[in-house]
Amino acid sequence: MTRLLFCLLATCLFVSGTFAKPVEIVPPGLRGAVQPQLATDANGRIHVVFGQDNAIFHTSAQGDEAFPAPVKIAELNKLALKMRRGPRVTATDQLVTVTAISHGDGNLHAWTSADNGQTWKESAPLNTVSGSAREGLHSVAGDGRGVAVVVWLDLRGTGMEVRCRVSRDGGASWGEDTRVYESPDGHVCECCVPNVAIGPRGEIAATWRNWLGGSRDLYLSLSQDGGRTFSTAQKLGTGTWPLKGCPMDGGSVAFSAGGEWLAAWRRERTVFASTAQAPERKLAENAAQSVVGFAGSIPLMLWESNGALMLQRANEKPVRFAETASAAAIASGPASAVIVWESGAGTEKTLLLDRVR
Repeated sequence: MTRLLFCLLATCLFVSGTFAKPVEIVPPGLRGAVQPQLATDANGRIHVVFGQDNAIFHTSAQGDEAFPAPVKIAELNKLALKMRRGPRVTATDQLVTVTAISHGDGNLHAWTSADNGQTWKESAPLNTVSGSAREGLHSVAGDGRGVAVVVWLDLRGTGMEVRCRVSRDGGASWGEDTRVYESPDGHVCECCVPNVAIGPRGEIAATWRNWLGGSRDLYLSLSQDGGRTFSTAQKLGTGTWPLKGCPMDGGSVAFSAGGEWLAAWRRERTVFASTAQAPERKLAENAAQSVVGFAGSIPLMLWESNGALMLQRANEKPVRFAETASAAAIASGPASAVIVWESGAGTEKTLLLDRVR
């Protein structure tokens, strides 16, 4: 009986997170905001960004502090927003960097803040060919100690390819604009977000949905030299997905503290997970928009199913983490992970945040 009670209590704590209830990020005046993303810095401060119409906002809090009113960073002409389009963030204890794409000028914009988001300075666009990021899909990752990497879908040539840049000073400056992958069939899938993660030894993993022979499968490539070169791309999973169209679902990738990568992705209506040792493990059917991260050494896998956000901790049974929820993002941590998501619908949509151990 004692063991059963302990298990029930542990499950309740896991499902509800470590706050008494999820924290609302946006005040009533910003209801309708979408596409939250987050990062934690070396001091454990949580930084959240999101978009509303053409405006980009940021807010941050230390530990269990209340989040202050968000600060508007900037407005972009036709801000790329929704369907995994939107602003991204990475942070160190010295600098916060936020990126976003304009459909108007087709550029990947970047801003930095040295005062935890009170003031912002814009740098030059990160895509060095003007207009080439116009599809509006990109991701950012950082190691919290100064290394940051951005990947995006790029149209500078005849077809869509995956490009990246790396910063070694938290986003104050960026290295060369380099190619991660160019498809031999002319282009990768045009409307699925690429993803990126940095491992504990500086390795970089990039994932994207490819288009080879009419199939749209997830691929992964690794860089062991700080983003200068990337390995031959490998397909994730043992099956393939022939598709005349775009699922607008790019999956997710993260590293454990031990340096093992974990990816989650969709094929047809099923969500799978992959590691270097296990090419495919089915997580759920009738599912989409998977996201992965780590709470310490524990892998966390989320996905959307029937209007709810599902969460699986390692090999445990999945639980309904949040109702009427979508567009989740996760920031891994040494003891817990932080998850943020859209909650509700329409103009009353809000953004909620919680921790999971």
